[in-house]
Amino acid sequence: MKNNLKFFTMLFSILLMVGCKDKGNYSKINNAATEAKTDVHKIVVKEVVDGGNYTFLNVEENAQNYWMAVASIPVIVGETYYYDGGMVMKDFESKQLNKTFDEIVFVNTIRATEILEAAAIEAENPHVAAPVAFENDVKIEKPKNGTSLAELFSAKKSFSTKSIIVKGKVVKVNNGIMDKNWVHIVDGTQFENQSDLTITTTETVNIGDIVAFKGVIVLDKDFGQGYVYDILLEEAKLVK
Repeated sequence: MKNNLKFFTMLFSILLMVGCKDKGNYSKINNAATEAKTDVHKIVVKEVVDGGNYTFLNVEENAQNYWMAVASIPVIVGETYYYDGGMVMKDFESKQLNKTFDEIVFVNTIRATEILEAAAIEAENPHVAAPVAFENDVKIEKPKNGTSLAELFSAKKSFSTKSIIVKGKVVKVNNGIMDKNWVHIVDGTQFENQSDLTITTTETVNIGDIVAFKGVIVLDKDFGQGYVYDILLEEAKLVK
């Protein structure tokens, strides 16, 4: 993952949320993200609206009011909170609220203290394909007519645009992003410290599941803002 894909904290805990069970429950992002936020933000919550998978907040920051969305968490009106990063989205349609926001800031989470503890850093970037710790105890047999992750990572260019089958243990799931679920798997193999593969799919899986997916390998996927996935398995379907 180039730039460690500090890819929109926007793709926040929609990202850690309980997965939507069907695509019709997803909220719709009509336009691409337009502005990345990188500083620590201090906000005062003025209004809280429960949107099911999201908590929508009307907040004040430096005498400016705006809307933001975080994973569904308890928030107290009138309290001061902090967050890092975030991504401004335009024309975001929330089906849960039957409302379209002209602009809204997506963040993974907010916190009561200004300083971000080290343990929370990964949670601030749930959509990021940051390296997953190599799991020595995972030993997944290569699927029939399939490819191990070590084989894939060691010869990426030869797999570009090809349909392949991979099998592994699910170690991270971010559901409902751009009408896709983002799944990370490992199979116990690695190449040059790369051990997990990011998969986009409409299938629903859980962390810890052993799954086989068939999809198309895409290299250097550019989502704008300088953020590029060096390898993805896209349009993936579960292989029974």
